[in-house]
Amino acid sequence: CKHVKGILLFGPPGCGKTLMARQIGKMLNAREPKIVNGPEILNKYVGESEANIRKLFADAEEEQKRLGANSGLHIIIFDELDAICKQRGTGASSTGVHDTVVNQLLSKIDGVEQLNNILVI
Repeated sequence: CKHVKGILLFGPPGCGKTLMARQIGKMLNAREPKIVNGPEILNKYVGESEANIRKLFADAEEEQKRLGANSGLHIIIFDELDAICKQRGTGASSTGVHDTVVNQLLSKIDGVEQLNNILVI
């Protein structure tokens, strides 16, 4: 059984997006959500930002491998996602560093080895 992999909440600061995301997790009987401030993902060392993305999904990956369909729902809440998910192929950084971070995130959410036990908000 497949489910929605992500929910995008949009609104001004302080309107309750994070609170709503937490409540969604409770309603779905999910594990305690991981709440990540977008800019905290970024690291000045090559490859570390991508490794930070992979670490966020590691618990869900391990549990799905171990328990399969019986794995519990894991929720990752990104706050200020726009700080790391700028439009790919543009911007001041000609190195493409932001592109690789966005690509890593997208591959974890919707890639070949997609997880069925995770919800990204």
